[in-house]
Amino acid sequence: MRISIISFVAFIFLFTFSCESGDMKKGAADSAKALTKKVAATSQPTSQPMSAKKLPPLFKKILDAHGGLDTWNAMNTLKFTRGEGAGADHHVVDLKSRKSTMSVTDKYTMGNDGDKVWVSPHRDSFPGRSPTFMKNLLFYFVALPYVLADPGVKYEDLGEKEVNGKKYLVLKTSFEANIGDAPGDQYILYVNPETHIIDFINYSVTYFDASRAEKYSALQFEWQEANGLKFPSVAKSVEWKDGKLGEVKRETKYTKFSYSKDRLDLSMFDIPDGAYTE
Repeated sequence: MRISIISFVAFIFLFTFSCESGDMKKGAADSAKALTKKVAATSQPTSQPMSAKKLPPLFKKILDAHGGLDTWNAMNTLKFTRGEGAGADHHVVDLKSRKSTMSVTDKYTMGNDGDKVWVSPHRDSFPGRSPTFMKNLLFYFVALPYVLADPGVKYEDLGEKEVNGKKYLVLKTSFEANIGDAPGDQYILYVNPETHIIDFINYSVTYFDASRAEKYSALQFEWQEANGLKFPSVAKSVEWKDGKLGEVKRETKYTKFSYSKDRLDLSMFDIPDGAYTE
């Protein structure tokens, strides 16, 4: 039986609470319920990624090719900018708690305080369909493959496949039940068989429709390096049909990566007065 990090944390919390209250049975039940609710409210796991020793061989090679899981685990803060000009959005992520902000200058800031998603100065300032959906979506795209070492991720080696005349090693990743807001999401990595660098991914979005788990889109990457890790410099949304890559529909540039061991003051993610929450 798999014993998750979340279960271990829950055990320590319940034991301490029960001893202090003198009512072990009631305290354990109440505390477990509260902890489960809090974990389910986050969009992705917030604990440290698992040890590389427990990961499948192909995924280990992919991680190493992109800079290594140990390097990722050693850092605490990630900052980056998506897009260009006045409409660019700026991201700050505390990697240990996965609290974050996403902001467009003079327009809005969207934040995640670990419990709720908020938008300031008001809901209408944020143009997206759902702030909660956007909470970690872009972070996941820029933090591949490292975030796929989080607890609750499942792996399936699909072997070698040929796409548009090129051969790839293919790794499918999915999530265990009750992991995040959309556990039906899938990420399929197509990697260069010699370098093990990700060329493109198939991904599905099930937040609005759980039946779309195998309705894939394609995202192709160009890479840059920041403090020893590879992050996207360009992400291209590419047509995906009948197992082939088609025309590039959109290109997004990523810049200003700052990745460090420095830990932020977590109060910066607190809900501002008057902000919209959900």
